[in-house]
Amino acid sequence: MELGTIFNSKLLLFGEYGLMYDAMALSVPFPKFTGFLDFDVDQSHAESTAAIRNFCTHLKSGALNQSLHFPFDLERLESDLDKGLFFNSNIPQQYGLGSSGALVAALFGKYAFPSNLGNTLSPEILKANFAVLESFFHGKSSGLDPLISYLNKPILIDSQKQVIPVDFDLQKTGLVVSLIDTKTTGATGPLVKHFIDLFNLPEFARAFEGQFIPANNGCIESLLNGDIQNFFLHLEKLVRFQLYHFHEMIPAGFHRVISFAHCEKVYIKLLGSGGGGYLLAFAESHDVLDRWSKKRGVELLKLV
Repeated sequence: MELGTIFNSKLLLFGEYGLMYDAMALSVPFPKFTGFLDFDVDQSHAESTAAIRNFCTHLKSGALNQSLHFPFDLERLESDLDKGLFFNSNIPQQYGLGSSGALVAALFGKYAFPSNLGNTLSPEILKANFAVLESFFHGKSSGLDPLISYLNKPILIDSQKQVIPVDFDLQKTGLVVSLIDTKTTGATGPLVKHFIDLFNLPEFARAFEGQFIPANNGCIESLLNGDIQNFFLHLEKLVRFQLYHFHEMIPAGFHRVISFAHCEKVYIKLLGSGGGGYLLAFAESHDVLDRWSKKRGVELLKLV
């Protein structure tokens, strides 16, 4: 891929955290925010260049190279870094939109060798390799975010962990979907660790298996089947689970917002790992969502 190829951000509609424990997931590209590799001619992006250089150093690890299905042209990458290579991006960081995933996809597209390698690897293998690469940023990664950015297609992770590009258009579901900006950021790594630690509690493990996974998977299956009535039944259960069990992942000040919205038929869930960034709101009609947002003074970034 050429320098300057644009990579979209993503929206993980369903599957946050559950991806790590056999839940289904559905993620779509989000072209409102994008990024591409560029050269820093005015030397105003030193932080981005430094981050990529640290990533390059990480790639030099022999153990890491052995776990990948492809080599990186590190000599060319280092040469370009010396010329001021950076990631020219308007994707908000720590906002649940896959900023690091888009960066990983861009670096893979430009520096993985040979250049057409991505066309010969299955989505499952690509995702596994992207998980190794993106773990540099988060400590643990599913690899889904870079995969979405790289393929630029909606991706379903089914109950058998198959990675399936799907013909899905959020615009055609009949749902009203918006983003809510929490005006804060959330670091993925500590929240993922907190989530993993929760499984030390037997009651959480049982609730996750018996409540989260059926609600999460039900949302995805209903959405893909066009069954909006059952979709909202599953979504209500998912929102209740997150309110009760994902307290740390919900940004401060939004627990009551989500609770009251739920009572007014507006269903708000995490987008990605949470902790800040955007929340995802669903409603059956624009009237329902607009009436609620005006009443509560909540600004919306409408998707459909």
